[in-house]
Amino acid sequence: MSKQTSNALVISTHDQARAAVGKLVRVHGKLHREKLGDTINVGDLWVMCEDFRFPGDSVGKDVTAEGTLGVSRDEPDDSSSADEVSQGTNDGSSWLVLTNCVAR
Repeated sequence: MSKQTSNALVISTHDQARAAVGKLVRVHGKLHREKLGDTINVGDLWVMCEDFRFPGDSVGKDVTAEGTLGVSRDEPDDSSSADEVSQGTNDGSSWLVLTNCVAR
């Protein structure tokens, strides 16, 4: 884990995150291991590290990560007249992701 300084924007709220999409950000919070990737939780803000896994002993502890903030979206489902549903999700949900994620 690097101690190098950077010019990343620190985010800890949804408002800060919305304003920082597409920018280099830093997030500090509790690490959760999810099926799709490690997720950092700060209050009601959840940010997934898309391409990085923290060491297993970091789960449940406070961590800091940096990366480019983006929004990932599920495809909405398509229902046919026979009520057959595609592989999408009901609401086409979205979540925040860090690409080029690194531990700090």
